[in-house]
Amino acid sequence: MTESNTSSSSSAVAPNKGVKQGLPYVGLPAAEEAAIKLWGVARRGTVSPEAFARQFGEKAKASGSGWDSRLAMLRGFKLIRAEGKQLGLSELGQKIVNSSDPEAQFNARREAIMNLKAYRELVESFNQTALPDSSVLATKLQFDYGKTEKFAARAAQSFIDSLKHAEMIDAGNIVRKEGVVNVAPVVSLVPASEMAEKTDQNGDQEVAFEIDRAFEEDGEIAEPSEKVFPPVERNVTSEKVPNVSLSLTLDLSNFRADEVVRILGALGFDGRD
Repeated sequence: MTESNTSSSSSAVAPNKGVKQGLPYVGLPAAEEAAIKLWGVARRGTVSPEAFARQFGEKAKASGSGWDSRLAMLRGFKLIRAEGKQLGLSELGQKIVNSSDPEAQFNARREAIMNLKAYRELVESFNQTALPDSSVLATKLQFDYGKTEKFAARAAQSFIDSLKHAEMIDAGNIVRKEGVVNVAPVVSLVPASEMAEKTDQNGDQEVAFEIDRAFEEDGEIAEPSEKVFPPVERNVTSEKVPNVSLSLTLDLSNFRADEVVRILGALGFDGRD
C-alpha cells in the first residue's frame, strides 16, 4: 500500500524530465525582428540595455520575462554581442538584418539556425529526410526535452517556421542542412570535429541553461511595457467598520494620463460621491 502510494506520488511530480536542454518556444523570425530593432538604435555600434528595451515600447524596461527570453534567443543564435554593459549586433547579426545582400542574409540565417544547440541537433537528425508533421514533432520535443504538451506544440511550430525562414526545407518537405536556394555554401577550413569542440567551449551549455531559465513552462512572452490593472473595487464604509486614515505617496510619473485617472478612480479619488 505504501509502496504504491509512493510510486504514484513520484509520477505526479515529475512524469518526464527529458534529457536535452535549451529548447525555446519562439524561433529565428522573432530573434531577427529583435535584431532589426537593435540595428535601428545601435547600427554597428553599441547602446545601453535600456535604449534597446525602449525599441519594444516607450515604457519597456531591460528586465522581466520578455527581456530575458529576448536576450536568450539573440545569444542562442549568436546575433548579439556585449561590450561591458553595452549591447550591439554581432557580425552575424549585422548580416542577418542586411536585406540588401540576399545571399549573405540567407547564409546568415542558416548559420544562426545551426548556432542554437537544440535547433542544430534537430536539423542534423532530420537532414535529408522529410520533416515530421508538427504534432508528431511536438510529441518528440515533449519527451526529449521534458516539456508540457502546450510548450512542445508551440516550440515545434517555431522550429518549422525557423527552417522555412532560413529556407532549409525544400518543396518536398525535406530538411536541407545546406539550404535549398542556389547560393554558394559557406566553406569552413576547420574540421567538423574541431568546430563542434569550439562551439561547446564557447558556451553552448551556458546558453542552453539561459534559454531554459528564460522560457518558463507556464510563461507567455509579455512585453515589459504591458501593464495589467486588475479590477479594484472601491471601499465602502459601513456602520460596522470605523473610518481609517491612511497616508501614502504614489509615484505616477511613469504612467499615461488616462492610466493615472483609472488608478485614482480605483482608489476613490475620482471626484465622484
